Amino acid sequence: MKRAAPSNQHGRRPRKKASNGQSEHGNAGKASASQSVHVSLGASSNPHAHKETIANKPRPYTVSVAISASMIAQLEKPELRTFLAGQIARTLTVMQVDEVVVYEDALIPASGSATAAAKSTEGAFESASKKNFDATVFLARILQFCECPPYLRKALFPIHRDLQFAGMINLESPHHTRIDDPIAFREGVTLEATRKDGTLVDCGLRNSIPAFIKDKAIKPGVRVTIKLSNPNQKISFNSNLSSVPATVVSPNHPRETTGVYWGYNVRLAGSIGKVLSESAYEGGYDVTIGVSELAKHCVSEVVTKNSLASIVSSSDEGDEADGEASTPKPFKHMMVVFGGAKGIEYSVGADEDVRAGEDECEQLFSYFVRPMASQGTRRLRTEEAVLITMTSIRNALD
Repeated sequence: MKRAAPSNQHGRRPRKKASNGQSEHGNAGKASASQSVHVSLGASSNPHAHKETIANKPRPYTVSVAISASMIAQLEKPELRTFLAGQIARTLTVMQVDEVVVYEDALIPASGSATAAAKSTEGAFESASKKNFDATVFLARILQFCECPPYLRKALFPIHRDLQFAGMINLESPHHTRIDDPIAFREGVTLEATRKDGTLVDCGLRNSIPAFIKDKAIKPGVRVTIKLSNPNQKISFNSNLSSVPATVVSPNHPRETTGVYWGYNVRLAGSIGKVLSESAYEGGYDVTIGVSELAKHCVSEVVTKNSLASIVSSSDEGDEADGEASTPKPFKHMMVVFGGAKGIEYSVGADEDVRAGEDECEQLFSYFVRPMASQGTRRLRTEEAVLITMTSIRNALD
């Protein structure tokens, strides 16, 4: 079952119910679900109707991105912090990133919490103040809020000062479904209204008609991914339906079966070293890419379809040690790591867990690359580096 409740340091978003509403948590949200869901979208007079896109293929692998919260810590105004976090969220969505890890480095002022593992993006308005502002939690909370479908935000996110300006960010992701989208998969939240033979789920359908999960008892306030039994069923304004049938599926199911992008998870890490050592995936990451403006090679030169096809999974390295040749296999999990405000070398050198100097940074990754061959500025900002680098990587993956 999907993201039942984001844990303090891993999950997607809080499940705590709001005691009162937030005006920006509306029920309308653009989406751009492609025809890859194997459901004909048909013609529509709606000016915001889905654009026709190239059909996706089932995607078994995941792509993760790690960024430092120091990019947020350097900004003073909450509007600027929110805008920058929203820009990152939009880029991650466009590039179909499945996991984002927000890590701390030495440039982030102490916030009073011992470690990132003890931090949480949950909390009400009164828990935050200017005095104890935490850039890591702020960035993670905004990213979670943006990823959540608009019609679920009111139920999943308590009012919080960090979210004051977040309502104006729109990702237009396929899983941000609208009322009449004839799409098989939807995100929903379980309701308090109970039925002995199953669970009701609010999934953003017309007239707030819930989906019904037969023979599944799930406690209220849990975010789930569901598959409608009849996604083409028309629901009129005066419909007297009490519910529509559906089943609970894994959050990875839409991506693995249809290739449609289905949002990202958010994880907190106490340092750049823990980004890799505390992987949320069994077996860790097959491919790791470090991004630095000081790297010798450009990402578009070395991260290519051919180079990714020749990757030997880390789980097969033992075969080589035994003298057996390992056959390259498709990678399962890729991690792309971006440095903080002073670069990835500084983040690595300041991390006591890594035990590597700045000059040894390259040895920590499968690839160590710079975003572009040349640039017209003294340095690239993190949001620029993420966009440029992930564009090249996405082209190599597609």
